[in-house]
Amino acid sequence: MKKATTATIAVFLIIGGFFIISKPDNNCVNVYIDYGSLKNNAKSTECLNINGKTNALEILNKANYKIEGTKKYGSSVVCRINGLPDRSIESCETMPPSNAYWAVIIKKKQIVPFTLSEWGWAQKGIDETYLSPGDNLGLVFSSNGELRWP
Repeated sequence: MKKATTATIAVFLIIGGFFIISKPDNNCVNVYIDYGSLKNNAKSTECLNINGKTNALEILNKANYKIEGTKKYGSSVVCRINGLPDRSIESCETMPPSNAYWAVIIKKKQIVPFTLSEWGWAQKGIDETYLSPGDNLGLVFSSNGELRWP
């Protein structure tokens, strides 16, 4: 019985420690941009305050990222961020090629300490993707068909 009590106390201390150490910022979405080969592997991250569920394009506009879609798919597909890739490389007429494109990835806020939140593909176009405070939004340029996950 003493072992069970000790184990229970240890679990509560671990969970309590998790919440004290992690202290998530409940008012922002973390935006991660990885330019990859387009800009000498430059990366940027910032935490943008939002109030409630917010559209991903609105979040990016707030962060002063200029997002361009494609002529065929509009703002559902990210073709260019801040002018990259330039027009001589990508026309943005239709879907970007499978070996060089902007990947839109999401990592939802971890709710339960035993659930590991992982980065994953956005399930809708960026214009239909909504994030809540504590979530993460990533745009990563994929070169040669490879994606560098954060």
